[in-house]
Amino acid sequence: MSFQDINNKMSEFELKYYGEVTYKKSSKAIEEFEKELGIEIDELFKQFTLYYGGSNILADNVVFPVLEKNPWAVENKLRLGIFYGFGLDDDDFNIATLAETYEDQMPDWIIPIADADGGNQICLGIKGKGSGKVYFWDHELTNGIKDTFLIADSFEDFIQSLSVEEDSDEEDDGILFMELDDDLLNS
Repeated sequence: MSFQDINNKMSEFELKYYGEVTYKKSSKAIEEFEKELGIEIDELFKQFTLYYGGSNILADNVVFPVLEKNPWAVENKLRLGIFYGFGLDDDDFNIATLAETYEDQMPDWIIPIADADGGNQICLGIKGKGSGKVYFWDHELTNGIKDTFLIADSFEDFIQSLSVEEDSDEEDDGILFMELDDDLLNS
């Protein structure tokens, strides 16, 4: 798979960017981050952050399937929020800042790359057997292994799995109105 395949997939979506960042600033931030952690980040992911870091897909229900069952998945899917990036002025979307924020909670073999529902994180494996794989990290659990769930075997697979789930036109079965019988009120 190539970066062009990722570009082709991302061109299917309308994006919103949070803050501006230059290629040079992002490249330098990536190099500093790798040096600080003593790691090498997947090249396709680096390219992705240079073009799409600090963005989100403008759709209400962007979902992706998961490879490993987890408590947040509905019909084996999770929802995607904002893609983080490097060299961003807004710390809320900056991978280096978020990695530092979560360093005492998150296992050291993953870094946050996007947000998911409920304050949970989508992460990229950066060390060991999980290197290059994409994980869901449940911030409410406290066991470094059991609070991570495999999403995709590669970043490319993760991007290719993204889709917008359309709202159903079917009538909702939920209760919208309840009328109480007068006899119930008078008893």
